[in-house]
Parts: sequence; structure tokens; C-alpha cells
Amino acid sequence: MEWQGTLQPLFWLLFVMFTLQIMLKKVKLPAILIYILVGIVISYTHIWPYQDGQINWLNGVSQFGLYYLMFLSGLEIDVSLLRFKRGSNRLNNPLVVALLIFLGTMALAFLIGLRIHQIDPAVQTWMIMLILLTTSLGIVMPVLKDNGVIHSYYGQILLTSAILADLVTVIVLSVLSGSYQSGLQLRSALVGILIPVFMISFLVLTKVRSTVFWKKQIREDSLAKLQGVLAIIALYGIFTDLSGSEPILGSFLAGLLLSNFMTSSQTQLKNHLELLGYGFLIPVFFVMVGYNFKLDEFLANKQSWAWVPILTAAAYVVKLVPMLCLGPMLGFRKAIAGGFLLSSRLTLIVVAASIGTKLGVVPREVENAILVVAIITSVFSPILFTLGQSEIA
Repeated sequence: MEWQGTLQPLFWLLFVMFTLQIMLKKVKLPAILIYILVGIVISYTHIWPYQDGQINWLNGVSQFGLYYLMFLSGLEIDVSLLRFKRGSNRLNNPLVVALLIFLGTMALAFLIGLRIHQIDPAVQTWMIMLILLTTSLGIVMPVLKDNGVIHSYYGQILLTSAILADLVTVIVLSVLSGSYQSGLQLRSALVGILIPVFMISFLVLTKVRSTVFWKKQIREDSLAKLQGVLAIIALYGIFTDLSGSEPILGSFLAGLLLSNFMTSSQTQLKNHLELLGYGFLIPVFFVMVGYNFKLDEFLANKQSWAWVPILTAAAYVVKLVPMLCLGPMLGFRKAIAGGFLLSSRLTLIVVAASIGTKLGVVPREVENAILVVAIITSVFSPILFTLGQSEIA
């Protein structure tokens, strides 16, 4: 029977994740990177002879982990950073500077995408542009905190740039991928329904929080709030499905909605949400990303090898050049260090490459190369930023 022993691979996966969590305390590498590498090792060594039914089941759990990951990404966004401050010089506003960095990155990414499309017509320009636009907020935020610059003007520029890159990329990726897959139909146009749904949900939650019912029945009940959050994720999933867009957009918007209501008194709820995600669902997703990466095929495929230096150079160029333009304002060492940090990619670039392969706009060998680029940038970019900061100090 195909589904027989379905819980066996899940048990071993949970056991490995538990062991890794203990070991990660002594290793100065992103946990996500370790999970991907473990998945690659499991797949390459064939130490777990799983049946197709078991792998399909784990891929289903992995898919839900992806949606939950995008929800937590939205939850991490501080919307107050994306608001203009009255009475301040616009060039002193981190959002204005971040917008300029983003536009510069987008222009360079588009030009590089055109060139890559000329090299391989199977790779679509718009997809490469979106892939190069990504930045790992999950790496940028902790590194800025560790270096003690997150609340400085410089740190706010980098943080806002990462937020803007993730926010715009998720929305555009969802809309364009849905349109590319089914064409510009009425169903694709319904993607716009998510914006009014987002605004209505915001107004409803604002009203509910001021009611007596909320204060007496829900405010102190963490379980009820957790169940309500999961219901909101499901609701956005329904609207996303109706619009024909990528489910990651609904998950991301649900997290973005709730981030507006996360106060310091609600850190317990946020901790519960993160424990569910980073303790189970998200590690499964990244382990399966590594598992589905065929290392033997990559090593045997010269095209995949050839794409790695091209895409790695492109990943750094599109972030470093716009930051260098800020050299006269920030100082060139700071600008270069910030460019390296914004070049770190891990989560969204993997998601974008996976979607691109499913749509047929990114060949498999390019997806494999992109995963290697994600590993390279996530390891070296934070190190290069920290070295740059120490030299400045």
C-alpha cells in the first residue's frame, strides 16, 4: 500500500530536526541553510529509502510550511517604517532612500534578465528580475541587531530596503505568475480583490479589539487568538484561490495584517506562532527543498555549474551598485557593507525559483544553480557585512 508507514519518515525528520536544533547553538550559520544541506545529504546518500507516496506526503507538509513561512515573513514587517514622517527632509527618510535603492536594483535586474534571456531563451526576463530583486529579511534583521545598528539611520535604510524588496517581490510574483499561467482572464484580474479584503479585515479587527467581548473573552486567551490567526490565514487562502494568484500572497498579506496589531503585550502569541512555524513546518519545507535538489544531477550537469558564477555575480551587482551611489552620503565602506548584506538571499529566492520551474519559465538546471547561489550569499554576505562594520568601527 502506497501510504503504509507514512509516519515513519516524519518521525525521522522530526528526530533529525531535534538533533540539529541542539547542534545549531554551537554553529554560527543560519538554521535554514543547515536544513537545506541536511536535505541534500539525505537525498544524495539515500539513507532513507522512502516510497513515492511518503515523499509526496512530506512534500504536502512542505507546501503548507511554505505558506506559513510567508505568513511569518509578513508578520515580521514593521509597517511604521514604510510611512513618511512629516516635517523631515525626504532624503533623510529611510523609505525614500530604500525606494531609490529598489528602483536601481530593479533596473539592473531587468537588464541582466534580458541578457540571461539572450543566453538561454527558456529563462524568462521577468522571472530573473524578480529572483534578483529578493533579499532575505530573515538574515538582514538579525545581523543588523547583532551589530547594534538596527535603530540607526543606516540600519533603518537597510531594514526598510529588505522589507520593500520582500513586499513588492511577493505581490508582483503572485500576480505575474498567475497571469502567465492562465492568461489575463477575469479570474486573474480578481487578484485585486485581496487589497479591499485586506483593508476591510484591518477595519474589522480594529473595531473588534475595542469591544467589551474582545477585552473580556479573547485578549487574555492565547489559544483563542492562535485559532483566530489560523482562521484568518485560511480565509486569505480562500480569496487567493478564488483570484487564481499564488497562495503565498494570501499568506503574506495575512501576516502583514496581523503585524499591525502585534504589540509588546502580545509577544506570547507571536512566540507561539513562531514556535509552530520554526519548530516544525518551516524546517520540513527547507529539508524538502534540499531533498528535491538532486546533487548528483547538478554535479553531472555542466550547464548548472556554468550558471552559478553568472547568477552569483548578478546577485551581488544588482545590490552593490545602487548602494555605491549612496557612498557620498553614507560613506563608501558603509555603502559597500550594506550592499553585501542586502545581497544575502535564502528564503524568497528559493520560493521564486521553485515557482519559476513549476511555470516552466526557469529550467531545472537554473533552479539548482539558484539554490547554490542562495547558499553562497547567505553564508558570505553577513560575514562581509560584519567585517565591513568592524573596519569602520
